Amino acid sequence: MQESERSRRLEALRVQYVERLHNDVQAAMAQVEEMSTRDNAASAVELEAVCEALQRIADSAGSFGYDALSETCGEVACQVRQWLDGGVLPAPYTLAALQSRLQYGAEQLPNLDDLLSAHATTAQRDTASVRVALLGDEPLRRRALGEALSALGYVCHAYVMHDVDALMAWQPDAVLIDECSVPRSRWSAWWSAWQSPPHLLVFGDEDDFAARLSAIRHGAAGYFVPPLDASLIDRCLERLVPGSTPEPLRVLIVEDDAELSEHYHLVLDGAGIDSWVVNVPAETLAALRDYRPDLALVDTRLPTCTGREMANVMRLDDTWRDLPVVYLAAGDDVRDQALTRSGDAFLGKPVDDDALVATVLSHAHRARSSRRWVARDGMTGVLTHAALQELLEVEFARAQRSGTPTSLALIDIDHVGALNAHHGHASGDYVIRLLAEHLTQQLRFIDHVGRYAGGAFCVLLPHCSPEDAQHAIERIRLQFQSQTQMINDRGDLGVTFSAGVAGLHDAPSVEAGLDAIDQRLYRAKLAGRNRVLGNGDE
Repeated sequence: MQESERSRRLEALRVQYVERLHNDVQAAMAQVEEMSTRDNAASAVELEAVCEALQRIADSAGSFGYDALSETCGEVACQVRQWLDGGVLPAPYTLAALQSRLQYGAEQLPNLDDLLSAHATTAQRDTASVRVALLGDEPLRRRALGEALSALGYVCHAYVMHDVDALMAWQPDAVLIDECSVPRSRWSAWWSAWQSPPHLLVFGDEDDFAARLSAIRHGAAGYFVPPLDASLIDRCLERLVPGSTPEPLRVLIVEDDAELSEHYHLVLDGAGIDSWVVNVPAETLAALRDYRPDLALVDTRLPTCTGREMANVMRLDDTWRDLPVVYLAAGDDVRDQALTRSGDAFLGKPVDDDALVATVLSHAHRARSSRRWVARDGMTGVLTHAALQELLEVEFARAQRSGTPTSLALIDIDHVGALNAHHGHASGDYVIRLLAEHLTQQLRFIDHVGRYAGGAFCVLLPHCSPEDAQHAIERIRLQFQSQTQMINDRGDLGVTFSAGVAGLHDAPSVEAGLDAIDQRLYRAKLAGRNRVLGNGDE
């Protein structure tokens, strides 16, 4: 979302919220005024309703900038709560004193007609994209690398040595210098004269200690050798440049207040964080399955349950057992330290925007990193064989219970042994990483890719029939086949794969499902390779 569009939506949301806030404040004041004019004391039920209404205002008004009203309503709600907890029903004249305090808070609200002009916003420059300059005199290599990095979400411009002034004016986040065509003697002096240089990555000819040591001494933060491998450069940039991860963090927001949840959504979006809002607690489990978040923001006071109960319900499913939960704590819940027993953190309402972003980034990044290194194959970044096996058992049991179609595919690179023999294991590893990257980019987010063995990958496709799975893998096969990769400067080498597809939901066991795709992959190899066999190809 562009910054200008986000600002427009935030301002429209503020107008919508203030309109609701006017109505809520007037309704609460009218109720307090009516109780203060009686001859007898108000009932506990009436006081409970007033307390909840005022606490709701206190929890949300500060997030939209109305701190005085939030503080006033919070103090009055706290006073009413103390009366209720102590079994005291206040006299009418006591409630009249509360009325004057609420009137003061209401006076802090802006006039709706003047709101747009009073809160004009200024568009800011979008800095989400990471800019990479490619410096070299070999056009084919520059173009191949530029296309690969652009596909991963980077903004790439190519330059030759006599264009370095234009390169410096562009102010990239990183520069990748191709030493295969631009020797170090041509660029080292220029680089050392740059007062505030970006990150330097070097693509060199020599894969030895001396070459790497020399690159480090000239300021390199990354060193790469043929064949060109965009995935390795991507990992290096992810480490060097904050926010360079192509896939944004995902946050599930469970909050029944529509305006407040939309405010959280827009604030997170402004920080480059994706989010999914659930206003009805019963829809949370479906949202978890479809969205698969890195973190959940959960209101502590939902209409049908508490925040802790919601977290425990989510964690009944082993898939979400380790999902970080950050509570949006209202009223006295802020002081309930026991909340952290089933969640990682809590933020007191009204939630400060900067605190929201900082807390989400801290916990979500840590959770994603932990999952990545514990269950991910070091070379390809996809699931390890052990993690894949555990996931297959979970999805098999779920498919058996629900009856929903779930499919498996076994994919193996053709002639990977010959590739290693003729071009070296570095080329073979590169092609394996390339296929893993291609699968994770082209499949749905709810699909899972795991390293099976060597150049083979197993793909799990929930909520997908074997026929649809075969079509999806066939589409990926054609796209992968159309790519040509430069291998060790010996020319272009086309790479293909074969695959077998079967349903997991109708198999008697996980082992039977794996055996089915293994047999179909074997027949695809015998039939000439570079093809996908499924149910209709027996």
